[in-house]
Amino acid sequence: MSARHVLAALGLLLVPHTASAAEIHDFFGEWRGVDVSVDGPAPSLKLAPADLDASIDDQNGGIRIRSLALTRSPDGPVVRTRDAIFAPTETPGVFAYEPGAGSLLSSLFADPAVGNPLEGDTLLWARLQDDALHVYSLAIDDRGGFALEHSIGQLTENGMVTRSVLRLENEQIVRVEGRLERAGD
Repeated sequence: MSARHVLAALGLLLVPHTASAAEIHDFFGEWRGVDVSVDGPAPSLKLAPADLDASIDDQNGGIRIRSLALTRSPDGPVVRTRDAIFAPTETPGVFAYEPGAGSLLSSLFADPAVGNPLEGDTLLWARLQDDALHVYSLAIDDRGGFALEHSIGQLTENGMVTRSVLRLENEQIVRVEGRLERAGD
């Protein structure tokens, strides 16, 4: 083998290899909570691993997500179940909330094409980036303050790790972290 071939082979070994980005269908399926932790000034917020159970399915080329959602109330953070459908947008990896196709709870969220958080609507959207699926929820209160929930599901070799953070303005109110496995595994 010539020196040029050896250098070429070494060059290939030294090139950093990046993990291939996940595709949306990699998230599809039923997910069961295995571990959960709650961090933040919400001592009354008690969760069990089953509270993290989630389902992500194909919905006519878009995605339907049923998962934990954090919202605000005068008494502190509240855990609910999000059941929302998202349609692909012209921006690769970004999904817009699809009104009218989900559950009663999902009808509380505004259509991002016409919804206006300044008028009391909640803006909801999803984004696929690398090996993580992000879901965002933005609401503005009557004084101009905001609540932002950001949930992340990141695929791992053994399932998915999840993190949901609720912020009021720039203050983190609560963070819920956990680990999910595919149902039946």
